[in-house]
Amino acid sequence: MDFKELIKKIILIDSTPKGGSEEIATFAADLCRQSGLSVILQEGELVGKRQFNVIARPKSSNKKDEVIFQTHLDTVESGLNASWSETDQNPFKATFKDGKVFGLGTADVKIDFLCKLRALKEYSSLRFRRPFALIGTFGEEMGMEGSKLLLSSKIIDPKMAIIGEPSELQIVYANNGYGVCTFDIPFLDEELSFIKDHQAVYSATTQEKIFHGKAVHSSTPHLGENAILKMIEYISKLPEGIGLLVAKGGTVANTVPSYAQIEIDPGFILPSEHVGSGMRLVKLVRELQRLEREFLNFENPAFSPPTPTLNIGVLNTTETCLKLTVSFRVTPQITPEQIETWWQRLGGFAEKNGCLFTADRMTNSAMTPLDSELITGAVEISKKLKLPESPITKASGTECSIYRPLGVECMVIGPGVSIGNSHTANEYNILSQLDLASEFYSEAVKRFCL
Repeated sequence: MDFKELIKKIILIDSTPKGGSEEIATFAADLCRQSGLSVILQEGELVGKRQFNVIARPKSSNKKDEVIFQTHLDTVESGLNASWSETDQNPFKATFKDGKVFGLGTADVKIDFLCKLRALKEYSSLRFRRPFALIGTFGEEMGMEGSKLLLSSKIIDPKMAIIGEPSELQIVYANNGYGVCTFDIPFLDEELSFIKDHQAVYSATTQEKIFHGKAVHSSTPHLGENAILKMIEYISKLPEGIGLLVAKGGTVANTVPSYAQIEIDPGFILPSEHVGSGMRLVKLVRELQRLEREFLNFENPAFSPPTPTLNIGVLNTTETCLKLTVSFRVTPQITPEQIETWWQRLGGFAEKNGCLFTADRMTNSAMTPLDSELITGAVEISKKLKLPESPITKASGTECSIYRPLGVECMVIGPGVSIGNSHTANEYNILSQLDLASEFYSEAVKRFCL
């Protein structure tokens, strides 16, 4: 099967959080076995589904001080199919046009796994100074759960890790940390009673409004348009205490939401002494925006954006509350103590306003020294292939954050554009970069393994 057909097949597989990773892991494992590699499927669980890491090695590998070539096989949710104009409104249909291939996961980051396999299979029968392992992980977009399982289980013994993310084939030596928190805003008893009655009896006074934005990766929120924020501005202009039936938007914390929806009933107004869920939601978002402005005092010019950022990513209506999910990106100079200060501030604000704050997770930033064996060797490979030679930083979090605290030398590299492309409709990769990516991985085996 030629490379384009493999691309079509891997993009066709739904590996979103809803789709899970079992099908794509089975597909990737079969390809690895056909290429002469020994394969282990490591089972985990996420969002109530069986999930799998794929670990493929040369059959002669001794599994010590390995060079890891890793790519996550999951993607974010696709969003509205109608937005995928380049793929006939089907995000899973790999579509080749004008030197590009469009589809969900083309850049972030499923095709990169194929690029790695195409390079590494040529070395499957050799003996190594350092063995390599080709790995496909699950759950990267939801807390890097596959990588955490991989390392905690001791199934690999990494010396170096080359992580796949779109970088236009530039070497990335450092990335931001990533945190997620949630706020539960309980409905008042009066609101709960009204919502229950509304669900039982049709009301002609109900009004619904939809808000549209522009989805981008949450590491660069300034490049998108947050539909939830548009909805918040609308709520802030409504009469205080108006009945809020439904408020929702976004799908995952690490994507700027392109869609939000609100349903209200002007026929229901809370007494003036009560602060309803809608007004508490507005107050909470205003506090988050104040914190975001304070982030401007923590500049790191090596990164773009140069300061920490936050993204109001998901809003859901449950039976008892509004649930808001927010993600944060922090540059490497931000200390754990500073992060804890911000968590405490948000928790205190939530408590004062009758909300529940939960710090769900925080993944560290990662930085590998520029004079390390991995980075200096990668620079030499880039020179040989006439690729960009100067290592850069990456605003988003990567799986390097899981490896680096263990002393593993890490870097990110991959074909395709990240900024303004990952986590958006009409995501694409550049065909000419796919061949160069495979060449880079082949040279990396020669330099670090043989």
